[in-house]
Amino acid sequence: MGLFITETAVVEAVFADDVSLDDIRDWLAHIERLITRRQAFYFISSTQVGASLAEGYRAVQGAWYKRHKADFRSCCRGLVRIAMDAEECERLDAPALHAAWGVPYFVTLEREQGFQWIAERMVSDATVQ
Repeated sequence: MGLFITETAVVEAVFADDVSLDDIRDWLAHIERLITRRQAFYFISSTQVGASLAEGYRAVQGAWYKRHKADFRSCCRGLVRIAMDAEECERLDAPALHAAWGVPYFVTLEREQGFQWIAERMVSDATVQ
């Protein structure tokens, strides 16, 4: 074959206001569709000040991740978390979270830095292929 096409998605999720369990399930379904297609992706997420996540969201997310962990790790090229403040940044940047996700993981206070990190990884990944 004389043609090779690659495609990588950048998915940004911003959790704002009242985030319901249905919102969490919609977000996870979006990621699951990428995984089902074996679509490489980078994921960047933030939670806005004052956002309220539904009770039980961690259980939903945890059960989903447990089911999809291997596939998530094979498709996700990098995960960025945008922290609201220095305290959250320190909490999100814990070695245990780096290990738990099992993909390149970056925590920052600035959205632009998150996208810059993704861009750098995309260039790095492209030169390896």
